[in-house]
Amino acid sequence: MRRPVRTCLALAALASVAFGQAKSWRGWDTYHVIMWSTGAPRDWGTWINRLREIGFTAEELTAGRDAGPFTVNNFGFYVENLVSELAYLHSRKPLYDADWQGYTTTRDKKYLVRNPCFHDPDYWPTAKSRVQSLVQPYAGRAPLLHDLRDELSLGSFASPMDYCFGPHTLSEFRDWLKSEYGTLEALNAEWETQFPSWDSVMPMTTYEVKDRERAALPAGKLENYAPWSDHRAFMDLTFARTLDRFRGYIREIDDATPVGVEGTQMPSTWGGYDLWRMSQAIDWVEAYDIASSREVFRSFLPEGTPILCTLFGSDFPRLKQKVWWRLLHGDRGILVWDDEESRSVLKDQDGMPVTDRGRGLAEIIAGVKPVAPLLLGLKRVDDRIAVHYSQASIRAHWMFDSREDRDTWPRRFSSYEATWSRIARVRDSFVRVIEDLGLQYNFVSYEQLEDGELLRGGYRVLLLPQSVAMSEKECRAVEEFVRRGGTVIADNMTATMDAHCRRLPRGQLDGLFGIERTSVGWSAAPLSGYLMHPDAAVDPLEGFEPEIRVTSGAARETTATNVPVVIGNRVGMGRTMYLNLDMHQYGKLRLTPPKGQAYTELFERLLLESRIEAPVKVVDAAGGKPVPGVEVWRYTGNGGQYAAVMRNPEFNVSSLAEAGYPDNAELEKTVRVRITVRGTKKLTDVRGGVSVSGNAIEMDLEPWSPVILKTEPGAVERGPKSGRPRPVGRER
Repeated sequence: MRRPVRTCLALAALASVAFGQAKSWRGWDTYHVIMWSTGAPRDWGTWINRLREIGFTAEELTAGRDAGPFTVNNFGFYVENLVSELAYLHSRKPLYDADWQGYTTTRDKKYLVRNPCFHDPDYWPTAKSRVQSLVQPYAGRAPLLHDLRDELSLGSFASPMDYCFGPHTLSEFRDWLKSEYGTLEALNAEWETQFPSWDSVMPMTTYEVKDRERAALPAGKLENYAPWSDHRAFMDLTFARTLDRFRGYIREIDDATPVGVEGTQMPSTWGGYDLWRMSQAIDWVEAYDIASSREVFRSFLPEGTPILCTLFGSDFPRLKQKVWWRLLHGDRGILVWDDEESRSVLKDQDGMPVTDRGRGLAEIIAGVKPVAPLLLGLKRVDDRIAVHYSQASIRAHWMFDSREDRDTWPRRFSSYEATWSRIARVRDSFVRVIEDLGLQYNFVSYEQLEDGELLRGGYRVLLLPQSVAMSEKECRAVEEFVRRGGTVIADNMTATMDAHCRRLPRGQLDGLFGIERTSVGWSAAPLSGYLMHPDAAVDPLEGFEPEIRVTSGAARETTATNVPVVIGNRVGMGRTMYLNLDMHQYGKLRLTPPKGQAYTELFERLLLESRIEAPVKVVDAAGGKPVPGVEVWRYTGNGGQYAAVMRNPEFNVSSLAEAGYPDNAELEKTVRVRITVRGTKKLTDVRGGVSVSGNAIEMDLEPWSPVILKTEPGAVERGPKSGRPRPVGRER
């Protein structure tokens, strides 16, 4: 197996093409509707005819099954679950359960040896032979996709488990540490350890680093999670390189079919879910859209990559809403889950009749399919706003959030984390406020930031959502971005840890923000009072860190207790805005307008100062006020420019109810709107065919599908050209 340092270089090479054009994969010049159905049909010919009647173009095929029925009937298929060892599901679940029970009962590291260990050299020859033998029968039959594994994980989904402490992994881990630190002395200094030799280096388990944390905090010592965090970073890399290795084996047999994964989880400390690393090792993905993961993958994968979503149930209005919303984001198809409780076709009955569910899906598919070819042929336009994706900060925040759990942290299962992860809610709030202003953005990873993506990509604004753990190289890149004319907007605790999750005595970017701290600790709740809004119906902004003092910056807003909460600073040709505010509530408040209006008003002001303003405005036709909860997409191509407008609900609202989220009722009302597109002379409703002269059109915006407009000539402005960001005005 390749050494970690060479693996890092290999992944970095893949990363360099992430913002390019995706390979033109065979069969993906069309929008696909794919059936995933349990049980065998009574006869294949009738079954496939029924699927075609509904609008399906392909079906799932479990690896090892015969593809003959699909090829004979000229019907598409994809191959699923080629590598069972990439998850602990079904027959493999007892293996994980035994390890979890043994480890949480005894804390003995013998239960932390993953089965199989991906660093065990004896695993790979058999694994290669098996996956290639599974792929071989399909290679000449034009499958649409090869799926390595559904709901894959190092452990169980994104639940915490300290895999892997096997001897092969530890040996590779130590080699990787040598490449990271250079000397044993440097590692011991960072980890605050005294290992006498490289062979004696041992990472900390979560139990062990929690013991260190509990000893440090009462003594007033700064947290240091590095011996644990480095191991988690290495396991993320291990998982990504494992996917990449299997992809390489499959390409030796079939290089015309994209290789990817299904059922991916939220960005997480656990399970191998560093989505930046994972995105560089796959050609396609079916992503569970948890904590903005859909947009993370969209940002990191080349434009045109096959991205899919899965539909469950029979709530047709909301299924229609999801399909359209995902298509506007660039999805190239859908998977429909079909089982005994939710059948589209009664496949075990004579004649195989189509059910009400099948007819409902057929109506949705019929509405989407004529428009999909147009949208998939267009290029998305954004506003050169970058949102920092920091895997180190995700690890740090998991440690913060789990403090109250003490030794019950192993029960922070995936579903719990999806609801209660603070950094997930903050990330969602940042992107939602940008979307609600009619603007678009990209996530930029920690590695891309170090590599100069901000300047190379011509970004104008960088958002740092609770980016508590950053490398020195990341921080220098941020400083250079600002000096050359960029704007940075951060919320709190920014860069107060290094990339190994060791707390520093001061924030690495405090000088850039023009602030000084008397404390670098973490708080579970805002502690600095309120910034009230003139409208009592609007929730106030809450100050977060009370120990912030302004130095070279300027306090633009302060709480009633005189804590600065909006701090501006001018550096070189650019500027910074430090928002000493609690951001994690906006995702919830936006669902009951106007409660979240203080956030949108603040960000609108800040972005206008960087000369970023939405070219497409959506207002209530009667009152002229902005319509809340609306997302706007802009595209170019096909001889013109286009804009799409759609209500933007919280699709995970039912799972977030426990955290106080209301339903989407306020965003599920039809509104008469006036849409104005800056600079245009003519607007055409693509779906309705109505054209109007001028730059504005009035129409009903219903909650379940979008308005799509073609604008003429050259109406929807493109984002700024790549290159040096333009200077902004001085701070006032």
